[in-house]
Amino acid sequence: MPRYEYGSGIADYVVRPSDGMWGVGAGAAVTFWDASTGGNQYTDLQSASSTAITEVATDENGALPRFFGPDGVTGMWADGGGISRVWMEAHRVGDSQAAAGSVRDWLNVKDFGAKGDDTADDTVAIQAALAACPMGGVVYLPAGAYRTSAPLTIPPAVTLQGTHANLMTVVNLTDPPCYIKPLPTFEGGAVISLLDEIDGGYSTISAEHRIISVMIDGSDLTEPGTDGIRARGNIQNVAMRDVTVLKVTGAGVHTEFNGGFFPYSWRLTRVMVDNVGWHGFAVEVMTDITLIDCQAIGNGANGFEIANAANSHMIGCRAEWNVNNGIHITGDWATGTGSGGMLVGDCSTDRNGYNGVLVDATGNPPIQIENLHVRRDGRNNGAGGGNYAGFACDGATVPVIVGLLTCYPGVDDNGTQENSPQFGARFTGCTYVSVDAGFLHADTAGWSDAGDNTVLRRGLNIAERVGTTDAFVDQLAPPTDVAGNLNVGGYLAASSGQSAGQWNIWAGQAKALNLGGAGGGIAIAEGANARMGVSTLAAGTVTVANTSVTANTRVMPFRQAAGGAPGHLSVTKNVGVGFTITSSSNTDTSAVAWVLLEPA
Repeated sequence: MPRYEYGSGIADYVVRPSDGMWGVGAGAAVTFWDASTGGNQYTDLQSASSTAITEVATDENGALPRFFGPDGVTGMWADGGGISRVWMEAHRVGDSQAAAGSVRDWLNVKDFGAKGDDTADDTVAIQAALAACPMGGVVYLPAGAYRTSAPLTIPPAVTLQGTHANLMTVVNLTDPPCYIKPLPTFEGGAVISLLDEIDGGYSTISAEHRIISVMIDGSDLTEPGTDGIRARGNIQNVAMRDVTVLKVTGAGVHTEFNGGFFPYSWRLTRVMVDNVGWHGFAVEVMTDITLIDCQAIGNGANGFEIANAANSHMIGCRAEWNVNNGIHITGDWATGTGSGGMLVGDCSTDRNGYNGVLVDATGNPPIQIENLHVRRDGRNNGAGGGNYAGFACDGATVPVIVGLLTCYPGVDDNGTQENSPQFGARFTGCTYVSVDAGFLHADTAGWSDAGDNTVLRRGLNIAERVGTTDAFVDQLAPPTDVAGNLNVGGYLAASSGQSAGQWNIWAGQAKALNLGGAGGGIAIAEGANARMGVSTLAAGTVTVANTSVTANTRVMPFRQAAGGAPGHLSVTKNVGVGFTITSSSNTDTSAVAWVLLEPA
């Protein structure tokens, strides 16, 4: 007959004390009977790991761990040594030890021997629970400090769930002991490892892993390059929620290539990486990743290192106090139909050593950035300068489209170090960058164009401010550069303007161009090959050199000042060479002006 499961918490069983009150202290021995008084004791019990037992000891909270009753028994009277017994029913009676190959879908690591006492090595016990868990099941870490000496491997479709993940270290704050903490003797590439079909030996694609409310504290690690969570190869549809990785010596979360494949389609929500040795998030060619409310703070390299994340989203994330860049969008994003860009929205940076955000990716897919707030980046070990910026594009061939960008400078929280960043936004050697609007306050310049960008579009609503936050110089209305077409539906009023390109007026009416205001007019530059000038007739003629003359050029001569015997003026053109003005009087020595016009 099947054995049924008991214990592990009030949600898993029902007690009915006859006197209305019943409790058991920590470490008490509980026996089980077939009657409320007297009767026969059940001694054919089994622990969660199928070890024969005759009684069950309560944990430090007075709760019974999971165990199995005798064959076919669905209810027993529990005796904790008090004045009465309590009726206890098996939970999920339909799920017996014999059913489904003795597999349970919720496994407590303490049932497998884990201590969580901040001393014992719990690696074997936790890994045994993970190995025993069926696909779709949960391995539960009750509150405690679980020491490990080797990587824990989460199988496909298994959830590792704890009770609490502290967001970051805070001085004088006593954090609850709810974490996995590798021992100083730890050996291995990562505290938690996700293996693909190749390395894991799985019969199907490795997918659907879950990590929920788990904290990794790597403050005792001595081996360099140990990641918090690492995944290699084709590992799909992984989800993390309320996860913290603290002080490991490698990356916080690291995905990488294996066997020709990369991890794919992950969802990370409220994941914190705090003071790790390398990048906070190191994402290598991750298609369809979504990062929501994730933070990288105080890490040894970049906060977010994103090397090609086609068709991905990064929303509401923060990068602060990282040694290098806050967010680095890099790598080859490809050029084919299977490639794709990325949307970055509502993110912020602060006090990163290099740039707040750096884009130097290659390829053709667009990187779209909306509502980006950067401040105090370019710390540069406290020295500021270094040509660092709140937002920088350097050699990017991907189109970079920015909606709203703001930058605000500053110093360290204690008021020391130099004002930074040097630039609010800086652009060097890029193919196409467009910034629509923003407010850029930086130490040296809000906007920096190196002059070697193919197309750099600056929107009309971008203001600049330079200097410190309390002693600044406003540049709120700098010259506007619109490198494409500017379509104004109403009236465009400009106090002054310049153009290095052609202007076109398409209106089909006689007064297509109006110059209003007394004293208004048209000024045309004079000089070599200019479109207007003055010459003097000699014996009734003068030849003007001008290579801009075409077969259609209209040469309009005017008498500027009479001289000699004036006559009627005529023009003969020499295409590409110039033109000759001739008077009907061979004694005409007048000064003549001329204007060259072309038909539209």
